[in-house]
Amino acid sequence: MPDAYSQRGPLPDGWHDAFAALPLEQAPADGWSRLSARLQARRRPQWPLRFAAAAALVAAVALPLKLYHSRDMPGADPASTAPIASASPSQPKPATLEQLYAESAQLESLLQVARDDRVSSATAAAMSSELDARIAAIDSALMQPGLSPERQLWLWRGRVEALRSLTGFESNRRWLAANGERYDGAIARVD
Repeated sequence: MPDAYSQRGPLPDGWHDAFAALPLEQAPADGWSRLSARLQARRRPQWPLRFAAAAALVAAVALPLKLYHSRDMPGADPASTAPIASASPSQPKPATLEQLYAESAQLESLLQVARDDRVSSATAAAMSSELDARIAAIDSALMQPGLSPERQLWLWRGRVEALRSLTGFESNRRWLAANGERYDGAIARVD
């Protein structure tokens, strides 16, 4: 009985010839339309991510500018910008130095987890370095000898606010990266 392979002709010499003798596979005619329909069905709405990026941008830019301008305003001293303690139970009490120390330490440890400098856009790196510079300026002011308790409290509040901004910014960058997005400070995007 003749072998089924002997009727086709000679056997190929090696794997290369065997694979070369196979017929080419043809893609289905509607393959691209089915693929694009599946991708569109899985696509998430982009407005929440863009809204979060815009909110992070506003918080990261507006807060340091507010702190910078309040520091440079004439007549702005730490005692006048400190919140006034009220007897009303609805308003929280002003933070003490110990509470600010603890919150600063917590924010710094959270920042160590949230920060990922391996991949960064130029906009995000510039904003992050601006917030780092703000914290460094506050730290250098805190190291000066002979600071009054009011000035120390004012500087520690500014440090905690700057750390909050930086931690929120880095956390948003990490969240965007986890969702396949990137932080882009562009005002408009043209596709």
